Formats: sequence, C-alpha cells, structure tokens
Amino acid sequence: MKRIIYLVGACLAAGLCGCESILEKTPDGQVTIDEILSNHERSEGLLTETYNEVYQMRDGISFVYSTFDALTDNTFWAANYNAYDWHNGALSLSNPVINWPWNTPSEQLWPDFWRGIRLANNAIKYIPQSTALTDQEKTTWVAEARVLRCWYYMQLLEFYGPMPWITEPFDPNYDGWNELTRPTYDEIATTLVGELDEVIDSKVLPNRRPAADSKHVDNGVARAIKARILLNNASLLNNPEGDKSKWERAAKAAQDIIDMPEYSLVPMSEYKSLFVGPHGEEVSEIIWRAWGSNNHINNTNGVNVGAYPYASITNIWNCGESPTQELVDCFEMTNGALPVTYNDGTHLSVTVTPEAAELGYSEEPGGDPYSNRDARFYNNILYNGANYGVPYNCTEDYIIETFVGGRNGYNDIISQETQRSCTGYYQRKDTQITYWGPGGEDQGCEDTHWVFFRLAEFYLNAAEAYCELGDLDKSIECLNAIRERAGQPKIEDVPGFSRTYDFLMPRIRNERRVELCMEGWRFHDQRRWKILSETNRFVTGMRITKNDDGEFVYTRTKIRDYNSYTDKYLVMPIPLEDAKKMASMTQPEAWR
Repeated sequence: MKRIIYLVGACLAAGLCGCESILEKTPDGQVTIDEILSNHERSEGLLTETYNEVYQMRDGISFVYSTFDALTDNTFWAANYNAYDWHNGALSLSNPVINWPWNTPSEQLWPDFWRGIRLANNAIKYIPQSTALTDQEKTTWVAEARVLRCWYYMQLLEFYGPMPWITEPFDPNYDGWNELTRPTYDEIATTLVGELDEVIDSKVLPNRRPAADSKHVDNGVARAIKARILLNNASLLNNPEGDKSKWERAAKAAQDIIDMPEYSLVPMSEYKSLFVGPHGEEVSEIIWRAWGSNNHINNTNGVNVGAYPYASITNIWNCGESPTQELVDCFEMTNGALPVTYNDGTHLSVTVTPEAAELGYSEEPGGDPYSNRDARFYNNILYNGANYGVPYNCTEDYIIETFVGGRNGYNDIISQETQRSCTGYYQRKDTQITYWGPGGEDQGCEDTHWVFFRLAEFYLNAAEAYCELGDLDKSIECLNAIRERAGQPKIEDVPGFSRTYDFLMPRIRNERRVELCMEGWRFHDQRRWKILSETNRFVTGMRITKNDDGEFVYTRTKIRDYNSYTDKYLVMPIPLEDAKKMASMTQPEAWR
C-alpha cells in the first residue's frame, strides 16, 4: 500500500512535517495515503500544513525576537545574539547565523522554505486524488498550493539565489541529488512567473478574498509574488548586464497590481490601520498579511512604558530594534528637503540643508531636529519629546525621554539586551501604548499585523522600474502617489529637483526606505542593489544630554562598526552538509 512521503525537498533532512494532528499516525507510525484521501479533514490538512509553514512573527525569523531590519542599517538590536554575530562577520558555510541554536538542525530559513515547497508538492499531487473533496475544493486548493509553492520559492531565492524547480515529492529511493544544478535567476524566475500566470489566468481564485478569509491566497497575492520576483530578477544583483527587457517585465507586473480595482492606498489618517487593527477588518491597501497576532512585539521591540510616572506598569522585556540615525535622516522635512548632508564618511559631522533650517531644524544646543518632518516620521519613530499617548486604563500621556537620565534614557552598553535604546530612538510603526496598563499587558490593544504585501510596495517597484527604463514621467507619477499620500510635496517640487535618473533614483530608494521601514525589505533591497559595501559599515545614533541651562545637547555617536558588508553577505551559502550532498549545486560566487 502506498504511504505518504515525508521527505524534505532537495535532500534537506528536516524531519517529519509535523502533520500528526491532521494525519493521526497508525500504530506502526505511518499513515496510508488512502486513509488521508478518504477523509475530508485529513485531505484538507494537506493544504493546511502548507499554510502552516508561512512565518507569522515579524521578529521570529532572525532569532528570538530579532527582526530582519536589525541586520541592516535601519535599526540596531543590542545583545550578543544573532544580529551581533551577523554584523561581526560570522556568516560562514558552517554558521548560517540566522538560526535557532537550540533546534536540531539549528539552520532556520533553508529547511523551512524547502519544507514549505515539499508540503505544497504533496498537496498538489494528492488533493486531486481525494475521494472526500468536491471538485471545486480540489481545483481551488490545488491553485492555492501552487501559489504557496511560488511563495516559498520566492523566499528561498531572495536569500540563497536561484534554485532548481521541484514539482514532485521525492521518492524515498531517489539518488539523484548530485544531478541537481542551479538554473540562472532568469530561468527560475520565468518558470515561477509562468506558474503564477497559469493560476491567475485560470480565474479559479478570486482577485481578492473577503476579510474573513484573508489568510488564503488569491490572485492579488499571486500577482504580488510575481511582481517581486521580477523586480529581483531585474535588479543589479541578478541582472549585471542591465537587460532592459527584465525591467519592462518588472514594470508591467507592478503596474498590473496598481491597476487592480480591488486595492487602494489608505489615507494618511488611517496609516496605522496597515499594522494595527482587527484581523477581520478589511484594509484596502493590504494584499496579504500574517494571520497570527504579533501583539507581543510591544514587549520585544518597543519602548518601556514601565517608566510611566502615573501608574504601576510592567517593564518591557527588551526594546529590541532601535531606529538608527541613518534611518531618521531619511525622513524629509515637510517642504520635501532632506534634513542634513554628511560632511564625511563617519556620518558624525553634518551640514543642515538650508531648506531644513528654514523650517527650524537644528542640532545646536537648545535646537529641535524633530519638528516639521514627514508625517511618516511621527507614525514610525519615537524620539525625545514624542507623545506616545495614554496607556490602557490611564489618563495621562506618556512623553518619551531619550536624553541621558530620562525615563527612556540613552544606553551606552550594546552587548546585552536592554530596555533603553542604544540609538536614542524607538520604533513605533506597529506598536501601541494601549498594550500596556496597570495590572498587566496585552489588555486594551488591537491586533498587531505583519504585512507581507501592500499596494504601496508596488507603486515603489513601478517607480524604480520605470526610472530604470528611462520613463521618468511614469516613474514620477508612481513615486508621487506615495509621497502625496504622506502629505509630502510632489517630487518635482522638492528643493534641487532635476528630471534626471541621477536625481530621481536616489530619491526613489530613499522613499522606499522611509515607506517600508521596519517591514523587512531593506534587508533584500541592500542586496539586490549591491550597496552593502556603502551601507553596512557602521551605524550611528543621537546621544542627547542636558546642559546647565536645561537645554538639550545633541551629539551624533557611532554605535558600532559592522563587518557585514562583503560580497559574501549578498547571497547566503547553501549549508555545508547539504552542499556536500549536492555537489553539482554551486555555491554563490563569493563562497566558491
């Protein structure tokens, strides 16, 4: 009798898939495929388990509440954990760094993505054979599994580069591991896009799911995966020859999403709803997001409300990711001017731009560097003097004090987890003060979301692709859609505007960094643009003290030097043991 195969694709021995709750093993430790396919719940479990491999925690991939932005120049995460090792240059063939040391194997991303692919292949193969499902269920669930397979491939490609296209669960006796070879990025991208187009064109899935069923993928998700794959395919990392046809495909894929009537940008007044709000409530900009709660992020990557002077509130575990001064410097003034220019490579000496000075920007004693900034600055960053709002079941506002000696005062010790920021800033994007209150935590807050895809990303993708194609008018149109939503001037109206690629592309990249900060995409953007050697050398913060006159004194300070900028950090290597088994799968160029 046939038995279901529990092999991780491509010789990745990650163990059983954890389906016991659905598959209920028989006394001999096995479940026959007939027993699965004759039972509706077990048949559906083939798809359910495929969804279960989708990461649900924004701070649960890199290791123990550390975020991917902490592996970039956007945020700093104190303590001798993975982010510390990453920036120390510890990545090697035998040390993937992004791992969970107490797991066996400790490797995290590589086996998890392959496991998702293998589970999708199981679902695609066996669901059509079920005698317990309707024809509609079979057709719909296979289409979903095909999209999910592409989702896992997209993740795999973003970290490890192009991988062979696997469409069947491997036979237990398969011995062709050494015959597996890397395709080019364009080859696997073309395959994945073809797969997604087949699902989209079949119209089996709706363009958009209702909010109550938003966990399940739809054509919007399929188009989003397609667009991101094509953007990566066109980018310098995978397109060193600058093939314009790749940018044309990327532009069209992004434009196709922009043109979908099912999605629209939320107004700035509702910006917080992208990241905080009831799970069952539809948000017009969201294409796909995690369905598990991320409320804990208030306790692992936020500000310590335990210093509240008006009530007894539990202290935070760790402030986690703290925005860097480099990220703060990217937020424009309300007139569209960038606040400062760096005088040298240290980022410690700056010149305030004249247009920023006109709006009151000053880092002189008693000055104010935080007024009249882009509205997204106030949504995303907590800074000295910011009003965080009122904790749950309290009446007084919580005012952030990041100056030395303040209630959230500056921390100079970077080698251990801390309740106080080492940069002078705290992230606000998906935190909410009502998580905290007298008597405990997670009492009065709404659901916190991790967003996988939202419409703003594809306006920015399109702006970048059109700019690379020389269609500057179309690029500006897409860029301005994001800028104007934030209340910022059109790019044509910012100081020093020039209708040229050299002016526009840096501002598109800056806009992307601001709009998508703390959402994890900076990690991939730095790599596909091949700018690690420029950006991952060090990070700085703002150390604020008070002088005898009670004025704030601002000092830009280096937090630490980084060693995560070499070409070895552009594409992660295949883990050593699996690389030995797959001799024909070449390592990325920098690892050979």
